[in-house]
Amino acid sequence: MIKAIIFDLDLCILNTHTLTGDFFKPVLDPLYQSDLSDDFKKQINDLLWTTSLDDTVEILSVPEHVAEPMRNAYRNLEVPKGIKSYGDEHHIKTLPVIKILVTSGYKKFQSQKIAMLGIENLFEEIIIDELDYRSKRKGKLNIFSELLAQHQWQPSEVLVVGDNPMSELKAARTLGIKTVQTLRPIVEHWNEADYHVKSLDELATLIE
Repeated sequence: MIKAIIFDLDLCILNTHTLTGDFFKPVLDPLYQSDLSDDFKKQINDLLWTTSLDDTVEILSVPEHVAEPMRNAYRNLEVPKGIKSYGDEHHIKTLPVIKILVTSGYKKFQSQKIAMLGIENLFEEIIIDELDYRSKRKGKLNIFSELLAQHQWQPSEVLVVGDNPMSELKAARTLGIKTVQTLRPIVEHWNEADYHVKSLDELATLIE
C-alpha cells in the first residue's frame, strides 16, 4: 500500500521551457567568458537545463575557477515572470496519500518558483535541498532516507516522481523505492524506472 509520494519540481511540475528571457545570463557569463573549449561550454549549457548546477559540475568535472563564479551568480538569480506548470498539478491534491515536494537548487530561486506557481498547498511538506553552500547540501539520497525513518515508512510504501535518472530517480532506486519518471518534453525515457507517466493524473492508478 502506497502511503506517500515524493515529487520533484523541475520537469515534473514546472515546465522549464517557460523559464525564458536573459534571466540566466549572469550564470552563463562566467562560463562563456572562460578559457574552456566551445564544445565543453555547450555540453555544460545543455546539461544545466535538465540538471542542477552542482550535479552538472560533478558530472562534467567543470573546473572550480569556472564553477564558483557560476554558483555566486546563481545565489542571486531571480525567476522570470510568466513561468508555468504543465497544467496537471491539481491532480496531486486529490491523491489519498501524503505528498512531499523535494527539490534541489539555490534557495531563493527554488522558493520563488514554488511561490509563483502557487503550489504550496498541494504538499504536506516542502524540502529544498539547498545548493547555496555545498557544506549544507544533504542530497536527495539522504533526504529520502531521513523521510523513511522519520515517518517509519517501508520503501515499498513510497513512490518518487520525477524526471532525472541521475538525481531523484537514482536516489529512490538505491533505497528500494519505486520510481515514476515523468515523460515531459525533452525528457529522455529511462528504461530502469518502474513506471512512466506523461501526466500526473496517471498517478492515481499506481496507488490503487
